[in-house]
Amino acid sequence: MNTVENDIRSMKNQQVQIIGEETVSRYAVAIILDGDREEEEILFEVRSERISHQPGDVCLPGGRIEEDEEPEETVIREVCEELLISPEQIQIICPVSVLINSSQQIHVYLCHLQNYNNTFSENEVARVFRVPLSYFYNNQPEIHEVLWSPEFDDDFPFDKIHGGRKYPWRQRKSRIRFYEYEGNVIWGITARIMEDFSLRYPL
Repeated sequence: MNTVENDIRSMKNQQVQIIGEETVSRYAVAIILDGDREEEEILFEVRSERISHQPGDVCLPGGRIEEDEEPEETVIREVCEELLISPEQIQIICPVSVLINSSQQIHVYLCHLQNYNNTFSENEVARVFRVPLSYFYNNQPEIHEVLWSPEFDDDFPFDKIHGGRKYPWRQRKSRIRFYEYEGNVIWGITARIMEDFSLRYPL
């Protein structure tokens, strides 16, 4: 048996690696049920204008998973930092889903919040608002399609591929979702997460 065969056989018990996983950013976010309300409501944030990435957008509380963290740890840490609460006020009910796109892996958790007084970190959050959970079951999102085409560097070696500049590159199509509630626009990944939740967990 040659060296290559020996090496391959020694790999059979190793965990399969996902190619490109190291380039994907990992996040954890919370669908938060505010337990102090008569009607079940979901808490959303409007991102601060001080944030460089997507300022002013509506989002679910959460953030990037640190290298030494599990997603469950991240979601508790981020919610506490953003809403200025203690860990005792937020409880994970269950994992909901994992959303994967070309650059992100987002772990979604359903959480329960109690004794919350509308506090938040102004460095990260401009304001918070609530939407009845029933709204997402009774309303379909507005959907618009976006077609993404590849762009190339000036020195891209078209001469090395069959067809050259006429190579039939596959265009990527995205379906962008929008909800609107009392003047608040919930769109993009956040809207997709809420649509999936309403379909996956019917009332």
